[in-house]
Order: sequence, then C-alpha cells, then structure tokens
Amino acid sequence: MNAPLPALPDMPTESSLFVLALSAAVFCVIVSTNLIGLHAIAVFIRKRPAGSLRHVIFLHEVRFILLVMFSFFLLYFLTNALWAAFMSVTGVLPTYHQCLFYALENYTSLGLTRVQVDDSWRILAPLISLSGVFCLGWSIAVLVSVFGHLYSTGPDSGPTP
Repeated sequence: MNAPLPALPDMPTESSLFVLALSAAVFCVIVSTNLIGLHAIAVFIRKRPAGSLRHVIFLHEVRFILLVMFSFFLLYFLTNALWAAFMSVTGVLPTYHQCLFYALENYTSLGLTRVQVDDSWRILAPLISLSGVFCLGWSIAVLVSVFGHLYSTGPDSGPTP
C-alpha cells in the first residue's frame, strides 16, 4: 500500500527567524573583526622589506615567526571570545565558561559537544563553524602572502595591503 508521508519539519517561527537574523549579524561583526585583525597583522609583517627573512639569523627568524603565530592565536581567541560574549549576553548558556567552550569546540568543526543549547539556538553551531572556516582560510592566505613577501628574492613582491 501507500507508505505514509514523512512528517514535515516545523516551520520557522518569528522567534527563530529573529535568532537567525541576530546570529547572522553577529557572524558578520565577528568575521569583520577578524579581517581587521588580519589586516593589522599583515601591515605589521609587511613593514619588513621584501626578502628580509632570507638574511637573518635563524633564532631571529624563529622568534619572528613565533610572534606572528602568537598574533594569530590571539586573533582566533578573540573571535571565540566574541562568540562566547554574544551567547552569554543572550542567555544561550548559563555561564561564560560554557559559552566559550561551545564556541571553541565549534570554531574549527561542527563538533559533538557536551554542552547543549536550546533548539531555537541550534543555528549557532553551524554559524560558528562557518566563521572558523572563513577566518582560518583567510589567515592561511595572509600567511602565504606575507611570508612569500618576506622570503622573496626580488625587490618587488606584489602589492602592499
């Protein structure tokens, strides 16, 4: 006979559309903040002349690269802290610690978390994950660009940001 049709998912309510719009706006702010931070890091790095890392002492090179990596770490932590602040202010989770853990867990992948959010806030996990994809992808592009500039052999290594 005819099999019953599967149940349709619940249609979005006004509150879930508001949560989606609010979360998307915060996503844009956080990703923009990351881009501003990346630009600042790139400007700092590009102050060094083209090819400058080809002629430095090994320990100075390592120190400089570690400084750059630490700058990226702080930038990633800032973006996760912003996600956690948003979740804490809106009451998604009871404590800031849980909000930060949730953001960190979902930033690089859509993780299986021990921290559960209300169904109306389930959109946060994919948005946090998507922001991580954007931010980490742009970071890699900036790293390739600036280190290409610093290790280049010619005086002209391309446009300055």
